Amino acid sequence: MLWGAIVGSLFASLFLFGSAYLIWYKKDLTFIAGYDEKKFKGDKDRLPRAYGIFCLASGILTVILPFALEFIGSYAGAIFGIWITVGVVVLAFYSQSLNKGS
Repeated sequence: MLWGAIVGSLFASLFLFGSAYLIWYKKDLTFIAGYDEKKFKGDKDRLPRAYGIFCLASGILTVILPFALEFIGSYAGAIFGIWITVGVVVLAFYSQSLNKGS
């Protein structure tokens, strides 16, 4: 059972690592959901960095998740879900503050 979870989490984390690369390093902001070039007036250097760091951190957590579930138990899944939810909310408020900053 652990092998299926490992393979699934590796595919998901590879997707997140690829998204982090495209958003953060290549500055391809079209991968950000809801981003509109005409409406965003904020700092276009800090926005991809924030989203890239979030995708990178989510990818790392996704790789660790099946091992944590095996050794710690279902509490690891709850912590993972809470961590991702809080991260999304913080990222949404941070991106709004970047847009209002200019």
